[in-house]
Amino acid sequence: MVSIVQFQTYQRWIKEQEAGIKPGRVGRPWKISQDVRKTIIRMVQENPGWGCLRIVGELLKLRCKVGKTSVRRILREEGIYPNPTKPDRTDRPDYQPWDRFIKLHVNTLVACDFFNKAIWTPFGKRQAFALMFIHVGTRKVWVSSTTYHPDTAWVQQQGRNALMWLEDQGIQATHLIHDRDTKFTKAFDQLMGTTEIKIVLSPVKAPKANAFAEAWVAALRRECLDYFVCFSLGHADHVIQAFVNYYNEHRLYQGIGNKPLNNHSIDCLEETEWIEPIGRIGYQTDLRGLLKRYYRHAA
Repeated sequence: MVSIVQFQTYQRWIKEQEAGIKPGRVGRPWKISQDVRKTIIRMVQENPGWGCLRIVGELLKLRCKVGKTSVRRILREEGIYPNPTKPDRTDRPDYQPWDRFIKLHVNTLVACDFFNKAIWTPFGKRQAFALMFIHVGTRKVWVSSTTYHPDTAWVQQQGRNALMWLEDQGIQATHLIHDRDTKFTKAFDQLMGTTEIKIVLSPVKAPKANAFAEAWVAALRRECLDYFVCFSLGHADHVIQAFVNYYNEHRLYQGIGNKPLNNHSIDCLEETEWIEPIGRIGYQTDLRGLLKRYYRHAA
């Protein structure tokens, strides 16, 4: 019984053998070029949900005929699972690189994080905690008041306050990034979920995944908090809120062309229209001169 090929094929082989005809070359008559190979790898990397058949179809549109078996072999040689639905494939459809996720949701993405400040009290040094929220699209920041006891009730209340701040700012948030700190309780996540905000947990021991919040906290410490010794929660709140106001209204941000977040606080002139300063240059200060903002007197 012949099972690996059709019976007609077997008969043809017998006739060719009796006639002395040598078998022809088996397989593809030409090699797949490096350009086609690179194109296949590029398609998979840029489209994690594509399978072999989808890639074959896209190649046909580019007038490049490559079979599904060849595409599967190339992917395996590159260490990529050909099946996009396989659970252990790193580029499965529900997976997307972190930077791509940020770009897709930048205008509706909010990040939050806890930070602490040492408070010197008559009874010794204590740690005060605060919770900050930053809208990734506009870089606007909201920070809670400080507390010695960031329990579940306090964290939930700060979540409600942050939701009201987002509403006042006209920000339609769809995703909230935070780390796996135990102070972020299930009640906090459920509160955010009631407003259709999806919680995105950063990977374990990966602070760079929450880089926007981490960078802001670092700027707060570097430019403000490290200069002060605080003696009460009210003192810490005053220092922190002064920096938040300065950050949201006056501090220059290099990511948006070295301009403040509030563009109304700067003359919107083209680069070619800038002229030498005329008249006296003044400045306003806050926190005893630590935070400065300059302005030009009217001519």
